[in-house]
Amino acid sequence: MRSIMLLGCVAVVGCGSRTPPPVAPADPEARPMTPAAVPDSAWMWMYVFDGRHGAAVGERLAGRPHTTWEYRVDRVAPVRGTPGVAVEPGATLVRVEVNAAWPAGDPAPLFRGVVRHHDYTSRADREALAGSRPPPPAGPDTVAVLIPVRKSAAWWALPQDERAAHFRERAGHPGHTAIGAGYADRVYRKLYHTRYAVETPDHDFLTYFEFERAHEPAFDALLAKLRDPAVNPEWGYVDREYEVRMTRTR
Repeated sequence: MRSIMLLGCVAVVGCGSRTPPPVAPADPEARPMTPAAVPDSAWMWMYVFDGRHGAAVGERLAGRPHTTWEYRVDRVAPVRGTPGVAVEPGATLVRVEVNAAWPAGDPAPLFRGVVRHHDYTSRADREALAGSRPPPPAGPDTVAVLIPVRKSAAWWALPQDERAAHFRERAGHPGHTAIGAGYADRVYRKLYHTRYAVETPDHDFLTYFEFERAHEPAFDALLAKLRDPAVNPEWGYVDREYEVRMTRTR
């Protein structure tokens, strides 16, 4: 349709209509980014920004429905491999969810991912997780943990059914889903996908958790089980993982 319209315009000009004066191309750096310049997306995106850019992020999203949270970073803990994103303790981070694709340029997000349908989740799993706790209110006793995870090429080379089997009980192993379900009443969890949505070598997923500080020992026990190959063989396919532990302030 676009090419037909362009041909039509040429035909009109060729018939003797007045040719409009040329318009100089706009310099994108000479004018501020407007909300309309943040493109719509079919996906719900999650972005994490350095808090120093919070005002600029808010300006770009003005007039567009979105949700924002703020955090103070308490510590960053490497688990396997070297973190690919530098985050310093004491820094302020801003997390945003919005159905818009963030454009290139500053401020650039530290992390980004998309909300997807639940992979490897059966109807029975969904029913079992229906009573999962909601996120607690912000405050000094609310811990938030962002864990970027990257899996090896060997994991992605597995057939879909073999990958899915790691989330089910088999050969005496409870499976990833059952391990997590045992803590769903105390730990809120949300998963964001990065692989195939964002070109980054740092992570394939961003796992996000919230819980009351009193439940931090239970959360640590959950991670210990997920990272024990004798309990959860899936862990053997993880080649990068690190924790960003925070206090949710807003």
